[in-house]
Amino acid sequence: MGESMPSPTLTSPTSQRVTRLLGERLELVEDLWETVLYSECPAGQAERLLRLKHLSDPSEEDSTTAIVQLIREMDLAEAIAAARAFSLYFQLVNILEQHIEEDSYLDSLKNQRSSPSDPFLPPLANQSDPATFRQLFERLRSLNVPPAQLENLLRTLDLRLVFTAHPTEIVRHTVRHKQRRVACLIQQLEQGASLNSVERHSLRLQLEEEIRLWWRTDELHQFKPTVLDEVDYALHFFQQVLFDAMPQLRDRIRTALKGSYPDVEPPRDSFCTFGSWVGSDRDGNPSVTPDITWRTACYQRKLMLERYLKSVAELRDQLSISMQWSQVSPALLESLEMDRLRFPEIYEERAARYRLEPYRLKLSYTLERLQLTHQRNQSLSDAGWESPCDGSAPPPPMGGSLAAPPTQELHYSTVDEFRYDLELIQDSLKATGLSCESLQHLISQAQIFAFCLASLDIRQESTRHSDALDELSRYLQLPVPYGEMGETQRVEWLLEELQTRRPLLPPAARWSAATTETFAVFRMLQRLQQEFGSRICRTYVISMSHTVSDLLEVLLLAKEAGLVDPKAQRAGLLVVPLFETVEDLQGAPAVMATLFRHPFYRALLASDGGQPLQEVMLGYSDSNKDSGFLSSNWEIHKAQIALQRLAIEHGVALRIFHGRGGSVGRGGGPAYQAILAQPSGTLSGRIKITEQGEVLASKYSLPELALYNLETVTTAVLQNSLVSAPVDDTPSWNDLMGRLAARSRDHYRALVHDNPDLVAFFQQVTPIEEISKLQISSRPARRKSGAKDLSSLRAIPWVFGWTQSRFLLPSWFGVGAALQEELTQDPEQLELLRLLHQRWPFFRMLISKVEMTLSKVDLDLAHHYVQALGRSENREAFEQIFQAIAAEFELTRDLVLAITGHSRLLDGDPALQLSVDLRNRTIIPLGFLQVALLRRLRDQNRQPPMSEALASSSDDGRTYSRSELLRGALLTINGIAAGMRNTG
Repeated sequence: MGESMPSPTLTSPTSQRVTRLLGERLELVEDLWETVLYSECPAGQAERLLRLKHLSDPSEEDSTTAIVQLIREMDLAEAIAAARAFSLYFQLVNILEQHIEEDSYLDSLKNQRSSPSDPFLPPLANQSDPATFRQLFERLRSLNVPPAQLENLLRTLDLRLVFTAHPTEIVRHTVRHKQRRVACLIQQLEQGASLNSVERHSLRLQLEEEIRLWWRTDELHQFKPTVLDEVDYALHFFQQVLFDAMPQLRDRIRTALKGSYPDVEPPRDSFCTFGSWVGSDRDGNPSVTPDITWRTACYQRKLMLERYLKSVAELRDQLSISMQWSQVSPALLESLEMDRLRFPEIYEERAARYRLEPYRLKLSYTLERLQLTHQRNQSLSDAGWESPCDGSAPPPPMGGSLAAPPTQELHYSTVDEFRYDLELIQDSLKATGLSCESLQHLISQAQIFAFCLASLDIRQESTRHSDALDELSRYLQLPVPYGEMGETQRVEWLLEELQTRRPLLPPAARWSAATTETFAVFRMLQRLQQEFGSRICRTYVISMSHTVSDLLEVLLLAKEAGLVDPKAQRAGLLVVPLFETVEDLQGAPAVMATLFRHPFYRALLASDGGQPLQEVMLGYSDSNKDSGFLSSNWEIHKAQIALQRLAIEHGVALRIFHGRGGSVGRGGGPAYQAILAQPSGTLSGRIKITEQGEVLASKYSLPELALYNLETVTTAVLQNSLVSAPVDDTPSWNDLMGRLAARSRDHYRALVHDNPDLVAFFQQVTPIEEISKLQISSRPARRKSGAKDLSSLRAIPWVFGWTQSRFLLPSWFGVGAALQEELTQDPEQLELLRLLHQRWPFFRMLISKVEMTLSKVDLDLAHHYVQALGRSENREAFEQIFQAIAAEFELTRDLVLAITGHSRLLDGDPALQLSVDLRNRTIIPLGFLQVALLRRLRDQNRQPPMSEALASSSDDGRTYSRSELLRGALLTINGIAAGMRNTG
């Protein structure tokens, strides 16, 4: 459960309803599952699979021995069938839970009866249950938040959700289609109270048929996905859900405002926009080339243009208003005359038909311009980014005046021209007392998505830029090559070169492949902005940022490509440092202070309401892998406060970009609580968050689920910005957190980084090596090929491996030891910890995440991984590591329960507790299956090389080929990922 369930526990009754629905509807899923097994499996096999599930019930005595024996008796075909069966079960449960979440959200909208005067409601700053727009605005009104204060915040509200394609989404596109079909049928069956018995029976048969088709579909990719496959997958959620959901989000916030703040102006339509790393994140992914990024941008524009063409055609059918019965604005009539001159063929074809229907005629011209834009886009995609420019003037920047008349281009050069035409129609309708909701929705969509759908963020690792400049400096024969300069000398040289107008790059020089690629990215970016406008790709994220020179290097390379104008002191690129390790998070304020003090750098910053804007990205994944959960979160918290203070001091608007992962170990967890836990005063209505590939389906596959997520993220940002509890500056609390973080880090590093056997433990007792063979991403699992140490391993497979083996270690290890040491020195501190849990959103969020993760740990199963997969020569060392982990788990669990006052983990969220309990017990057979298959596979891999035709024996006397065993192991990885609802 990457984000667990979004847990729509808006009230206690809602939580009880979710619990009841899960229990009731689970009967349908289990009945369907059993029916399909009996239909699809050979005689006797279905009974054994059902026996396997029955043995996973915790009430069964000595079930572990029985499960292991049953699995040992299976041949490979039956083991694969078992892995597929349990994977199917969990994916059906996931579909069920998504519908329950969606239904609960809809129910909360229908039954909003909040009582602002209720004295038992918690202070708004301490509320952790998600709020709807209506509930939030009613509470704000009851707290006497001035309308002007709310309106000022809404005016600058800026939410950016950035979709990524990390190697965590392991379900095939084909299977996703099957799942959507099943989800639709289940919804019809569950909501069909008016269905008669014949209709219900028909739906039931359709469900069985669809699940049987799904069963016979291969879950594993037959090839490694390309980057463009990943692009297609991520954009699916825009096509199917978000394109139509966003205008509804706008309507909901406007309606809720009218109820409590009728005079407050709602935010602009594009208060929430989207970004994407899919097709543009090149950090460690050699498959993301300049050509791929260009084709991604063209593909995104193609999708948007096709949606606009469809919508405009529907509008033309709808707006059949005749001039005989309605007035038309002079501006619209004037534009029709201009269109007549520009498109005489359209006029000849349509004028007679639409002679007295001006709106239909105008929309015919609009359709033609969209078609021409679509054709041009296809030509550009086919020709590639290095094709010669056609000489047309570059488009004006986004957000320009809509009052300007269209250019003489026949296609739409910018989305502003398209909106100008739509708003001409809207203004004319308004002047005659008419409105058109579908037209308003289309204008909103044009505001939110433009022609680019989502802004592409470029990301690249910092050394790629310094290596390129070092090669350049040696070609130019500088007295001291760039690679040999100290940081001070580098900064001086970079600033000097940035402010000169002469080019630095010799046009005819030849470079290494890596440097050629680095230079090409910036030239492609310039071409992209020239054709698409700056909105398509304005942000350049520098991963592993350490120093001032890391940012200036990118600006210098951008200047050489024409993206920085030293004379006008303007930049077409927002350079964003990504501070990832604990040391870099601690050093971030000093780096940014040096840059803010330099007038030339400040002049290059983008403007936000008259203020220079700096975006800074904070990385959760690598800081966690480096220092553990508690230390990582505390350092990120402190860095935000320090950076915000620095920004205020220098008169800079700051936008924090949160690089949250799907799992708790990489910063994941319920977004609402995470946003409320941000330090007071650091949001100011501005936030940017990554949405990892693994959670896209659980958050955006259903329309109401997407709206629930978007609404709660928005209300959390508003709530944090307006009424945050000013507790982040409490010195004694900060001192306590500092001690806890330091102790936690020491304990974590002692195991993970200082124990010489940990790397071997991780490689042997988790399926990390097999995970790297899973065809789930275009990006390799390690940053550097060949390296087998932890530093080269990406944070995502690091978390994935621990999750599969049920340790989930990155999300909690070190917390118990830190808390225990504090309480040993002063037992009275327990009362303070309980107070912090009640009153400090940041601390409550930490404990909540740890509690949720601990609830999914299964040390009995994890110990089986250690005993069965650890090699004999490592047995003693591995057992010591396991016992250290087990002791820390028990300590952490007991102290979390002491702080929360719960008698059992997740007592505060019965719906989530029920879901986790269901998954914990039902996933057990998959773990034992995985261990058995990994043992067979690894035993065979340790034999001398042999051909696939030659089989090797396993401990059960049967023989299997390597490819068969690997396939079985990969299927269990799929199944466990579905059961845990998170991968990395």
